[in-house]
Amino acid sequence: MFHNGKLGLGLVTYNVGKDMDLETLISACEAASLDAIELRTSHAHGVEPSLRPEQRAAVRARLSTSSVTLAALGSTCEYHSPDPDTVRANIELTFLFLELARDVGAKGVKVRPNGLPEGVDPEKTVEQIGRALEECAGKARECGVGIFVEVHGGGTSDPRTMRRIMDVCTDPVVGVTWNCNQSDLVDRSIEETFPLLGGRVKMVHTHDWYEDYPYKQELIPFLLEMGFTGYCLAEMPETADPVRVLRYYRKLFDEWVEELS
Repeated sequence: MFHNGKLGLGLVTYNVGKDMDLETLISACEAASLDAIELRTSHAHGVEPSLRPEQRAAVRARLSTSSVTLAALGSTCEYHSPDPDTVRANIELTFLFLELARDVGAKGVKVRPNGLPEGVDPEKTVEQIGRALEECAGKARECGVGIFVEVHGGGTSDPRTMRRIMDVCTDPVVGVTWNCNQSDLVDRSIEETFPLLGGRVKMVHTHDWYEDYPYKQELIPFLLEMGFTGYCLAEMPETADPVRVLRYYRKLFDEWVEELS
């Protein structure tokens, strides 16, 4: 159940929380009444594919006692490289993250493209990314978790490009993490772009609420209308007082959701 009963709110540890161990992270999220967390790879929490079985079990056990859901493992796995060996290595690493997600109780694994390589036909790259995701989807099904493709990277952050990738990868176990990019905006609106991916959006990364982005005007209404069951995950700059800042973030989010419901 979400804290406000309507939309889930959580934290991405990309900036805030990157230097916290897992216990400190969970406690901070609980103190700020957050619903979920996405643990970004390479950060101090240490939830990585290198964990031994008993360590994975300990992570799962700790989260089972918390009100905070492990929304995703934030990998940097990507499939856009023109080098086939690099793509293969990223697919194999995705498999390891999917197994880790299963073992620690995460809902899924965030992956991404990181741009369209220069000198390569963009449609070839789109096809390549989609086919790699299709392969990863089979492993995700085996593990009982999802894949969340971040709308990210030069060219690939355009929702129209991500729509073409999703047209190649049709497996519903693969969804999208909407990233609230400026490239979403057409005349300062997402009315044209969000519906391109709406049915595939499983997670959302949000940034500072004061940004020139239609969070209240359009994004939250879209999510409420579609019955969104994922999480809006805060990806914000570092702060010396994260719990206090996240409490403000939580309060404003809940006020907007209540007003718009």
